Amino acid sequence: MKLTKLVFNNYRSFGPTDITIYISDLTAFIGHNSSGKTTILSALQKLFGNSKITKSDFHISLDKAPDEIIKSNFYIEAYFEFFAADSEGLEEDDYGIAQYFENFIVDQPGGNPYIVIRLDASYEKGSSPEGIIDYKFHYVVNNGEDGLKPISVHDRDKIQVIYIPAVRNPSEQLKNATGTILWRILNQINWKESDKEKINKKIEELDKEVAKQSGISIVKKVVSTQWKNYHSDSRYNEANIKFGSSDLDNILKKLEVEFTPSHTEKAFKVNDLGDGLKSLFYLTLIDSLLELENEAIMEIKNRVSEEERILNIDPPALTLILVEEPENHVSPHLLGKVIKNLNNIRNRNNSQVMLTSHSPSIIKRVDPTEIRHLRIENGTTIVKEIVLPEKQDESYKYVKEAIKAYPELYFSSLVLLGEGDSEEILIPKFLSLYMDDLDTVGISVVPLGGRHVNHFWKLLNQLNIPFITLLDLDREREGGGWGRIKYALKQLIENGTSRSELLTAKGGKTLSDEELENMHQWNKSGYEYINSWAKMLEKYNVYFSNPLDIDFLMIERYLDAYLETLEKNEGPLIQIDEKQKQKRIHELNEQEKQTLAYKERIESDVKRALKKNGGNGHTYTEKQKELMIWYSYFFLTRGKPVTHLQALNHIAEDVLQENIPNVFINIAQKVKLLLNIED
Repeated sequence: MKLTKLVFNNYRSFGPTDITIYISDLTAFIGHNSSGKTTILSALQKLFGNSKITKSDFHISLDKAPDEIIKSNFYIEAYFEFFAADSEGLEEDDYGIAQYFENFIVDQPGGNPYIVIRLDASYEKGSSPEGIIDYKFHYVVNNGEDGLKPISVHDRDKIQVIYIPAVRNPSEQLKNATGTILWRILNQINWKESDKEKINKKIEELDKEVAKQSGISIVKKVVSTQWKNYHSDSRYNEANIKFGSSDLDNILKKLEVEFTPSHTEKAFKVNDLGDGLKSLFYLTLIDSLLELENEAIMEIKNRVSEEERILNIDPPALTLILVEEPENHVSPHLLGKVIKNLNNIRNRNNSQVMLTSHSPSIIKRVDPTEIRHLRIENGTTIVKEIVLPEKQDESYKYVKEAIKAYPELYFSSLVLLGEGDSEEILIPKFLSLYMDDLDTVGISVVPLGGRHVNHFWKLLNQLNIPFITLLDLDREREGGGWGRIKYALKQLIENGTSRSELLTAKGGKTLSDEELENMHQWNKSGYEYINSWAKMLEKYNVYFSNPLDIDFLMIERYLDAYLETLEKNEGPLIQIDEKQKQKRIHELNEQEKQTLAYKERIESDVKRALKKNGGNGHTYTEKQKELMIWYSYFFLTRGKPVTHLQALNHIAEDVLQENIPNVFINIAQKVKLLLNIED
């Protein structure tokens, strides 16, 4: 039995239109503050906990003030599905089936049965500030007004919630008081009468030993004498000093957890732990409780007699663990253990986990398909799942791992997508010339690769996060040039951009499907109009490193800085004359640069830079073709990130800004426009 779906209507930040949220065994709710994450957890506490319904639980639209609300209502529906045994070892949920069989719904032959539990609440303005609030719990058994059936307290109690707040204090849960975790654990023990008698005898023996002490006798005598001076009730004449009560419940209230290290005699109490270990021990208690409840279920399923059972409880069919910000107080290297333990909890048949988080360190450890992204739109919460390519698609694994590697994109106000590591270093550097700290405005630079950028466009469009993309134009490379323009156009259309708007020229002619499909063949005719198409695409937040890629742009503008990174014996070598030794390219004189050997070296490095099946460089200037030697040396034989970082150390900020490529100026202006940042 597992919770598979929640439906909200008019509850807190959820508006009057049904919002459906699909739930997995471990579901992570992420989003900015006040986007509705805690609201979802609170709804489950209203359904299956003891949380009180208040006036603030009813949704208020942006155009209304709270005092204007005369009447309102909300409902929350929870769908629970029952699963048969499967090939992966999941056992048949016969314990949960027995509880809810009479209220099963089946939508289709062979489908899994499920139940729907619904909370309806109504509000009416009254004489008190909270107004008149009424609420009812039902099963939903079919559609229509007659489709509701009252649910018993017993049935509702078979689904439990444990809420773990953002600030965790395990000491409170270790008190044997009603409702605490320790109370729930100890209540499961099947205390036999013979065991109780043995415990009571041991306590009596201890009391007698304590009473024999002469100091205790004197204290007892003095207290009794003074006590008689204050009253004359014969029922309370004697004041005894005893170690403890013979009542088992009172004895259990004195239990504590201690931690004893092996290298010292000292025992540590829970309050002696740091905040991080306290948080981890809180989760340990939850895990222990669920393990015991699972053992109790197994005893029931194995028909162990009540007398022989170790655990004497009627455990819940399902426990929902609601965790607020599991990263709190926990060092990064321990977060992996937190998620591992939460995964252990979710793998049990009798439990599920739902968590909220703002931490990329947590989110990167959660499968993207189990993430629910929340945002506020027109005053109401919108919930979206993370859409990945189809599993059989070659891009599936790449996109999934890339999202997990850069989870900060979920929390961004704007995402800049680049081709690779070079963009991750250079884009922030150039943007910093035009605006202050990028983190304060929520900009993330994410190198996700041009090959699969269309999938990230779909994801960011769905999550309503604005983005800018910088692609390599790759002129004269296979698939580059007009092929890159075609790729961007097709993906924009696939992502909802108007085809006619995108493909209609100033003269009014619109490209046909065939012309668009054959656009890559325009490379044969040259690149006379490619810059105007690239400029047009900037309106749609798609930019190009022109003519080749961002690395080539950098050596075009800042070659001297890259040369300064060379050690004495570094640099590309060439042998101009067979009688002479090899020389370094940057040490050649003008006469040596006119030799056949130098021209052949340029030709060789042009082919290397333009890669297999690329062109011969005829669309590049002579100076650009010479730069291909340095492009090959710096970026095809050395690590790009290190090379760029070393070069940037040799470029003064005024020189950097004076020679900045136009594409970065245009991107900076678009960033300011999208984020409403004034110059």
